[in-house]
Amino acid sequence: MISVVLPTYNEADNVPIVLARLSDALRGREFEVVVVDDASPDGTATVAERAAENLGIRAVVIRRPGKLGLSSAIMHGIMHARGDVVVVMDADLQHPPEKVPELVEAIFEGADIAVASRYVPGGRVEGWPLYRRLVSRGAVVLSRLLIDKARPVRDPVSGFFALRKDVVRGVDIRPSGSYKVLLDILAKGRYKRVVEVPYVFGHRYRGRSKLGVGTILGFVLQVLKLSGWRPLKFAAVGSTGVAVAMAVLYLAVDRLGIQPLLGGLIAVETSILNNYVLNRHWTFRSDVGFVEGYLKYHAAVALGAVTNYAVYSALVLLGISIYVSYIVGVACGYLANYLMSEAFVFKK
Repeated sequence: MISVVLPTYNEADNVPIVLARLSDALRGREFEVVVVDDASPDGTATVAERAAENLGIRAVVIRRPGKLGLSSAIMHGIMHARGDVVVVMDADLQHPPEKVPELVEAIFEGADIAVASRYVPGGRVEGWPLYRRLVSRGAVVLSRLLIDKARPVRDPVSGFFALRKDVVRGVDIRPSGSYKVLLDILAKGRYKRVVEVPYVFGHRYRGRSKLGVGTILGFVLQVLKLSGWRPLKFAAVGSTGVAVAMAVLYLAVDRLGIQPLLGGLIAVETSILNNYVLNRHWTFRSDVGFVEGYLKYHAAVALGAVTNYAVYSALVLLGISIYVSYIVGVACGYLANYLMSEAFVFKK
């Protein structure tokens, strides 16, 4: 049996239309709809029950006591689904119900997860302003960069997907807030094959988008957590490197009387070695060969230094304060260093 999970909050105007289109799309198949409603003030749960009864659809409507979040609603629905194949979609009609059979067919043909994707050939987004497109693309880039198992997926933040229930059965997935549950499933689930099915992300039929600053910040926190906090660990390691360099510089120049230029080189190299060892064993937990990784890490550090200086110089030439320019340069150098370390030095 197929289970379609619909998390809802104030979707009373949309739910009857979604259920009717699902009924047409899945005609001839055995399916159920699991509506998980977070105490919608507009009576979404009651509307869903009546619409399902009128359409002759098997439906389970779960009423939760308050607004507990989209991701937890999805997992609540998946856990209560009776089907071996579960489809997750929004109730606002931006996820076309007519695409559900194609996702289900991909599972029947051997996929463990089928993602409705906006970013594979044939997929696209309609009606989004530029800032929404940039936020979405940024979320995709961040997810694929920081979460290893999300890298092969072009749209790992899609909210429209199907999976075998065994992918998450017994897996500790406890997302919070209105964030991207597919990322948790990709990072923690038990699966071998993921396929992507193109679809057109359409206009919201009725109601308002629930995207806000809090949602964006919560998503960033989610990605950092799933990444094992690597970017923050990398920054912490960099701070220790500064302390090590200062200590070595003091010992070499002030205590041992080594010429300052030579002492500076010793301090820099010791700092690089310190950062490399800590990042290898703590930040990335990599098994890359020590010497090979050390040489690659030098290249990463060099790129970071060049980026730092190039950004600093460009901003100074534009008349920006040298102190502001230096801070921005350091931030860009850190980013370049981290990206090189993630994708080149400690690549899994």
